[in-house]
Amino acid sequence: MFRVTSLANMPEQQLNRWIKRVALLVFVVFIAFVAFYAADRFRMPAPTIAERELATLEQAVRDDPADIASRGQLADLYLASERYDDAIAQYTEILATGKQDKAALVSRARALELKGDLPAAATDYGKVVEMAKSGEMANVDPVLELSYYGLGSIALTQGKSQEAIEHLLAALAIKRTDADAMNLLGAAYVQAGQAEKAIEPLRQAVEFVPFGWDEPYQHLSDAYKATGAPEMGDWAAAMAMLRADPAAAEARLRSLVDGKAGTEARIGLGLLLETRGDTAGAADWYQKALDRDGANESALLGLSRVTDGVAAHPSIGPASPATSPEGSN
Repeated sequence: MFRVTSLANMPEQQLNRWIKRVALLVFVVFIAFVAFYAADRFRMPAPTIAERELATLEQAVRDDPADIASRGQLADLYLASERYDDAIAQYTEILATGKQDKAALVSRARALELKGDLPAAATDYGKVVEMAKSGEMANVDPVLELSYYGLGSIALTQGKSQEAIEHLLAALAIKRTDADAMNLLGAAYVQAGQAEKAIEPLRQAVEFVPFGWDEPYQHLSDAYKATGAPEMGDWAAAMAMLRADPAAAEARLRSLVDGKAGTEARIGLGLLLETRGDTAGAADWYQKALDRDGANESALLGLSRVTDGVAAHPSIGPASPATSPEGSN
């Protein structure tokens, strides 16, 4: 027969051991249940479209290393994913075939630039310029324009302002609507101590992209202050802070509406209210700007947008300009 010991008759030390064993058993069972439940419920996240496309292209290149089209798409996807070393390796493989030299060089230059290897990037951009500058379509060649822009950007970063100016002027000679080249050209003029020359390209840049792009306004503020126009400098500085601190920017613009920068300040307030969806308020400020300058194109354009019931024009939104190499330059 089995002998069953009553818990009541157990010695206290033995009873404590039993209690600890039962507690441990309960804990183990609980952990096992949680693990089972989690394993049953967990599902690996499905790969994104970009991940699937990347895997497809990688497999295509493995299957056919001579497939230049797939390799180029793979390199571009690596570049967009900020996998710069992988992108550079793929562009280098393409260049080894002797095909698509200009496109592969300018793309590798961009990857090198973003990686921070500016000397190597400048070398690749320079090769494209040498290949394309004497071509029949050089005056409209977007790859050549992008290479001049890249050289200008690198030169400006390296403090070579005069060299930057030359490259950026060459880029704008090909694409006169490149707002990013205008911005960098203005910055280069300021850096070179030629602030008076910076104002025109910077004003053109902000006319193309009047809101949501702070950098040219800051350069413009520096240029105006360097040329003895402090109120215009204050206006540009207020526009530069419009996204980061709209309340402070609005107060600063309101303080300028009756001064030398009054027209610009009124247009700035119109832009601010337009982006908030306050079309009536925006229309009022645009009209006040026209009361001072009846032919002002920015005020006329703004007023036409809001009186047509458009809350925000596509060019006026919190997006960075789409004319640079980061966009659709």
